[in-house]
Parts: sequence; C-alpha cells; structure tokens
Amino acid sequence: MSGGNQIGTYKPIACSVYDVLEASAVKRQLLRLEMQSHNGIIVRNASVLDLFSKDKTEFLKGKDSSTGEEFTVRLDQILLITDLTTNTVYSPTTC
Repeated sequence: MSGGNQIGTYKPIACSVYDVLEASAVKRQLLRLEMQSHNGIIVRNASVLDLFSKDKTEFLKGKDSSTGEEFTVRLDQILLITDLTTNTVYSPTTC
C-alpha cells in the first residue's frame, strides 16, 4: 500500500471523515482501516502519522500497531474506518 499503488482516478472522501482522520492523528487514536489494494482488501489496526496531498491526491501515512510498519494509502482506497476507542464506524464516501 505504498503511494505507487494507484487504483483509478482519485475521488475525494467525505469532509467529515477527513476530519475524523485529522483528529485521530492529533490524538494518536488507534483505527481499524479496511483498504482496497490491487491484491484485494487489506485490514490494519493503525495510528495516523500524517495526512498529505500530492498532485491533487490525498494520502494517509500510518503505522501498523502489530508490526510497527509504516505505510501510505490513498484516502479513496480506504473502504471503512473504525475508531477502536469508541467503536464508531465511518464510511468514506465522496464529498
């Protein structure tokens, strides 16, 4: 799930979900991310290290809580987000 794994044209996620990701980054909350990749769906429990844009595309840099591995995913590749503190589930639909 590096920045090079592009799947189609970028579609912005819902602004309210972006706000959730920003708050999680600030609070270092653990999230469960279900993400689309070329190899199928990947699920990671991770903290958000950074949110950034490159070439009009938004990305999340995260750290897997099990392995310590850092990864980058395009925001529109995230299918489902679960806040593991509150068990709230977010579906990142377009803005």
